[in-house]
Formats: sequence, C-alpha cells, structure tokens
Amino acid sequence: MDGAILLALFGWTGDVMSRAMANFLLCCAALFWGATFIAQKTGMETIGPMGFTFGRYVIGAAVLLPLAIFEMKKVNLFVAMCQNRQICLGAFGLGIFMFGGIGLQQTALVYTNVANAAFLTALYVPLVPLIAALFLRRHVALNIWPAVVISLLGSFLLSGTSSLEAQFGDLLIVGGAFFWAAHILLIQKIMTQIDAPFQLSALQSIVTAVIAGIIMLPLESPSPADFVPVLPQLAFAGIVAVGLGFTIQLVAQRHTTAPAAALILSLESVFAAFFGWWLLDERLVFMAIIGCVLIFIAVILAEVVSERQIKTIVKIFHKS
Repeated sequence: MDGAILLALFGWTGDVMSRAMANFLLCCAALFWGATFIAQKTGMETIGPMGFTFGRYVIGAAVLLPLAIFEMKKVNLFVAMCQNRQICLGAFGLGIFMFGGIGLQQTALVYTNVANAAFLTALYVPLVPLIAALFLRRHVALNIWPAVVISLLGSFLLSGTSSLEAQFGDLLIVGGAFFWAAHILLIQKIMTQIDAPFQLSALQSIVTAVIAGIIMLPLESPSPADFVPVLPQLAFAGIVAVGLGFTIQLVAQRHTTAPAAALILSLESVFAAFFGWWLLDERLVFMAIIGCVLIFIAVILAEVVSERQIKTIVKIFHKS
C-alpha cells in the first residue's frame, strides 16, 4: 500500500488509492504550502534566503529519515538506484529541481513584491502541460487547457497585480516556475518506477539542504545564533511543508496526471491569501476573491468535466 503510514494519518484504510483520494491529498499539500507562505514571509529577519532554505530542509529531512528507514524494509531506494541508472538520476534530479524552485522563490522575495511573486510562481501551471505535450510527447486531456487559462487568470487577480514591472526578483520567480514544472513532471515519472515516497522525499530534502548550505556559507555566513529567533518559522516550514507537503505530493501524484496535479497544487495561492488575511490582517479585495473562485473553477473543470464532454461542446459550437 502506497505510503501507508502517511495515508493512515488522513483516515485512509483502503488498499488502492482512488484518484479522488489522490486529489484530496494534493489539496492538503496545497493547504500546507499556503500556510507555510506566512513562515517564509516572516522567517528572514535574521537569516538570508539560503539560510532559511537550508534550515527548513534540514528539519524536514530529520523528520523524514525515520520514516524512510522504516520504508526500506519494504523497498530499498538506494539498492534500486544502484541497479537502475534512470531511478538514480531521477532521485537526485528531484532534489536539484526542488532547490531550483524553492531557492529562486525564497531569494526573489528579497527583491520583488509578494503580488508579482504570487502571480509569476503560478506560471508552472501552464508550463507543466506545455512541456508534457511539446517536449515529452505526452497526451494532455482537452479539459486541462481551458482550466490552465482560468487558473492563470485567477492567480493574476488574486495577486492584485495591476502591472508587472521588470524586476530582478521577477526573473528569479519565472526561473523557479520552470524548476517547479520539471519537478512535478519528474515525480510523475519516478513514482511509476519505484514506490518509495518517504525515501525520495528524504533524499530530495537532503540534496536541497546540501546545495543551500554550500551557497549559504560564502554568501550569507550566518552564525548558529542567527537561526534561533526564527526557529518557529523554520520548524513549521520544515515539518509541515517539507515533511508532510512534499511527501503527500509524491504519494498522490502516482495516482493522477502531472497537469491535473499542477492545477490542484495552484490552490496554494488561495490558501496563502486566506492565511494572510487571517493571521497577518492582509486585505482581500473583491478582485482577489474573484481570483480565488476562478482557481477553484479551474480545478473543478480539470477533475469533473471529461475530455469527451469538452469535445462534445466544441462540436456543438462548430456546427452552430
């Protein structure tokens, strides 16, 4: 049973995970990441972006290691990596892509405003089906494309951005969106090759922490005391976002498509807006609420409306 320990936490006792359950878990991951945005926003008071990334992923890896060791009794990722070159490259690739996404995103928050960051990060939603269709030659269901457009429009309205001024941070966010798209697509591939979500999640966390640490030491040079004031934010981001969120993503994506997963994970921005309103007293203007509604509509369109129904609608309009 896939990630049995994790699924048990959500009351799941079945032997086969349905797509509905996978979608629910992805919604949970988006919820955790949205809540973590608050920690990301307030956690760089005494440390830099690489320090925050290093700290949260060290904590995340520490949480995941006992579960990964327990999982090794069923399937051993490292044996599989030695026997299969694709699994080896894919496992380390997850960590590299994860660092690219989170490292650029965290650094960008120093240079750009949150509104631009929220919108530009959502570019991974259209990038996933585009890369899948154009470069990987994978079939992308017709209902995904209108859902992508609606989701991107919703993210734009939610961000409250009236214009996108060219800033250095914006370029970092766009670069990060490509890494997130690659990360989602690689998960789709590797989880069909080996069912070891805890080991994969632990390994990608370790790789991310190591790369962040190597960059942190010469550029930011924080002392251990610098981490103490932001330990609550680091712990929350490490345990909730890394330990739970990314592991849930690995488990759930085995049972759904990468484009559909990207759309569901875009709910992160909706949850981030909610927690910002609730915990930081940030205003939610009318257009932002409309943006939230559009993102929900996009997710429903991707999961409820079938490709056959889309084709029928197209034929009706074509005949008329």
